[in-house]
Order: sequence, then C-alpha cells, then structure tokens
Amino acid sequence: MMSVAENTDKADLRCVKTEKALDVAMRSLLEKRNFRKITVNDLCTEALISRATFYAHYTDKYDFLKKRISRVNIQGLTYDKPYEHLEKTINEFFLSNKPVIKNIVNDADKGTLDILFQLILSFLKLTTRSDKPYPNPEQIIFHHICAGGIMNHILWQVENNFPAEVPPMNRYLYKIITKCREIEPE
Repeated sequence: MMSVAENTDKADLRCVKTEKALDVAMRSLLEKRNFRKITVNDLCTEALISRATFYAHYTDKYDFLKKRISRVNIQGLTYDKPYEHLEKTINEFFLSNKPVIKNIVNDADKGTLDILFQLILSFLKLTTRSDKPYPNPEQIIFHHICAGGIMNHILWQVENNFPAEVPPMNRYLYKIITKCREIEPE
C-alpha cells in the first residue's frame, strides 16, 4: 500500500511531467505558427495530454502562456554586472528564440499583449500598482511608459527580423529603465 507522502510525491511528479510536456509542446507549436492560431486542443495533442488535464492546471491558453513565460529564465541575466553584459545576454536570448518571440508577438491579440506588458513590468522590477492607500500615480505612469517602450522595441525587432545589434536603442532603453527604478513613491 502506498503512503500519503508517496502518493503526494507521485502526484507532484505527474504535475512536473505535465508542465514539462506542455512547455515543450508550446515551444514546438510557437516555432511553427502564431500564438493566436494555437488552440488548447493543439497544445494538448502536441503534449499528449487530455483537455481535462490541461484545464486542471490552467484556465485557458492565456493563463498557460503567462505562467510559461514567467518561468523563462534568461541564463546569466543579472543586473549587478556592467551594462554591456546585460545587453549581450538579452540580445543572445532574442536571437536564440527568434521564431518563438516572433510568433507570440505577430498578430497578437489584446490578451497576449496584456500578458507581455505585465511580464515586462515584472521582469524589469517596475511598479505596476501601489499597495499604499495613496499611490504615486507619476511613478506608476512612468513605469508603464517604460514598459510600453520596451514592448515597442520588441515589436520593432520582430518587424526588422531581429538585427544582430541595436546598441544605441538598447543603451537608451537601459538609461530609461535605470531612471524608472530611481523614482521612489512619495
């Protein structure tokens, strides 16, 4: 007879396997077509899981995309190294993930763009809202403008087939992000 701990471990392992299968499936599908055209059925078929299993973990494909992208780890990305290291790391990430990024951004609908916007804010450690009773609207607006600029830069890179280097734009965005972080709430 299996103990509760063993049963829990087995359930956790199934969840890990399902998550991994879905991650691999989504990446595979995104290498071939736009996110907007991918259905939950496509994802389940590619991952070899049932729709019931998918919906036991996620509410829809947008929920899955949000959680999947938030798990993306850009190897070597750290803010405590010189700017050149940060630029090189991000450029390498873009260049090695061109088809996936292109197919997330191309023909993106509002749900997809909202997910990307929130993830950019989170990734850059910018404020999305304040838990204080009187939030500083200037800080929130400025951070949203910065995130919008980054999104626009990503769209520009997609439209221009990911030029190998765009140092002037990257340096300018880095300066803006640095300034965003300096603005403290009142």
